[in-house]
Amino acid sequence: MPLLAKNVTHLVLAIAAILILGTVVLIAIAIARRLQRDSHFRRLDALRQEYGPTLADLLTGQLDYRAGLETLRRIGGWNRLYWLKRLCLDTAPTPAQLPILRRLSEDLGLVEAWQRDLGGRFHEESFRDSLSRPGGLLRRIGPLSFLVRADSAENLRLVRHTASWPLLVEALDDPHPDVQKVAARALACLREPESFPALVAELHAKVAAPASTQLSLRSVKAALVSFPLRQAVDLLPSLQHSHPRVRFLATDIIREMVEREASSRADFVLAPNVFPPELTEIFLARLWWDENPDVRARAAPVISYLPKGAHSRTLPTTVVLIALLNDSQWFVRLHAVRALAKPRYAAKASEIAERLTDPNWRVREAAVRTLVMLGHEGLDRLLEHLVSTDDRYSQEQIVEEMERTGVIHTLLADYANGSGARVGRAIDKLVSMGKTSHLMAILQNGAAEPVRARFLEDFGHHPDPQIQDWVKATAKD
Repeated sequence: MPLLAKNVTHLVLAIAAILILGTVVLIAIAIARRLQRDSHFRRLDALRQEYGPTLADLLTGQLDYRAGLETLRRIGGWNRLYWLKRLCLDTAPTPAQLPILRRLSEDLGLVEAWQRDLGGRFHEESFRDSLSRPGGLLRRIGPLSFLVRADSAENLRLVRHTASWPLLVEALDDPHPDVQKVAARALACLREPESFPALVAELHAKVAAPASTQLSLRSVKAALVSFPLRQAVDLLPSLQHSHPRVRFLATDIIREMVEREASSRADFVLAPNVFPPELTEIFLARLWWDENPDVRARAAPVISYLPKGAHSRTLPTTVVLIALLNDSQWFVRLHAVRALAKPRYAAKASEIAERLTDPNWRVREAAVRTLVMLGHEGLDRLLEHLVSTDDRYSQEQIVEEMERTGVIHTLLADYANGSGARVGRAIDKLVSMGKTSHLMAILQNGAAEPVRARFLEDFGHHPDPQIQDWVKATAKD
């Protein structure tokens, strides 16, 4: 027993000594890390104070480029690239500053280092630079080494270094998905035409074998959509692909490109110099009746921006859109109705009005909104349906949209001017439906005297409580 007690005592003392030694080591590491961080940020603050004004003047063009470059080259030391990167990229550059910043990054050797790091090639100077930041060694040679490649791709994106696009394309096959995602985002930002086919190939591969790459389909699609519309011609083979999902994605990418271009112009039409005849023909001759309803749905918005006599060997644009308006799938009809919400299609208000009785409520709702946007032609069809239908749900949809868009203000003004029996019947329908809250709000808040007088004459004796309250208040005034 004494021997056993002695051995247990020695074991306990050994364990205690190990625990104390481990605690001391951890404390020492924490103190060393804190000292390293303090030294790191003191150095960074000193460099910002000394060279920040020079960099600012250089980027704004207030300092000669050569003089500014030589000044920044004075930053020395074994971790110079890291400090230069922090100085140049800690603040997001403006579009006007980008050309100078890109040239500066090249002349200071930053771009070369980022390119090497992105490719995973060892370089002594950039390796030393990684040691200047806390945890830098782990970032380069440990399990977090992918962060160096991702950071390099992001830096090339920030300076818009177009010539690096081949490396970024290679990075789409990087072992780590984060690097792939950053590379795709960088390619979307650079918009180098030669990189577009590589992204299209990535799209095809992702559809054919979803597990073959860790890069998400959403990232690839977002990158492709970022390219200018003139690049859409490279999607022509994808629009004719045998796989229905490839055709859908290609059509949807072009749709987003077109709608981005159209967002800045109300009268936007796809001119031949922007949208070549080959693309026009495939949309009007094939995609609108594609076996995949998703393709047909996404084709409708694109077709709506084509000239009305777009292609001599295909059906006219309006004929195709009306066919989509009567498609067997409700969501295709929905996209077609929305696509027709342009003043140039006001003459098709009658065909659009037929969707007010569509079996699907979302299509009916879209038809109401489209008719409101078509001006007089659309409003006439809308009012005609409002006063003639017995479908309460359809009436509610119409009134709600008229209230939301302010159409009732216009309706009351036309009503006071005696613009027609249809307008009068529409006002009567609103009152009979009990939709008087909005009417009373307009009459009480700034409605013209002719409007108030006409309404009082026609509905002054109506039993609706809100109308009677308004009549009493008007009488007191």
